[in-house]
Amino acid sequence: MIKTDKAEVAKNIKSFLEYARWHGYGFSQPDIAKETGITRCQLSNYENGKTIPSLLAAIAIADMFDISLDYLVGRCQNSKAHKTMKEFKYKED
Repeated sequence: MIKTDKAEVAKNIKSFLEYARWHGYGFSQPDIAKETGITRCQLSNYENGKTIPSLLAAIAIADMFDISLDYLVGRCQNSKAHKTMKEFKYKED
């Protein structure tokens, strides 16, 4: 089992969001908030390392940037590792 503490997870998420917003993807906080449903205040707290996202918020971030949760929290170096590529088909009533 890989042991990761809360502070380390917060640091990794903070680093990813800083890189993604300023160097990699060029999204603003409003862009990310609109796409993920996470408030700008929450995003700011994640970017400052004050709090870590809930599981659902982490999934939304990972999905937006097309990365795995393991990569987001710093458990691996490969952004696509353990990423499930599934297409969901909705049934019509």
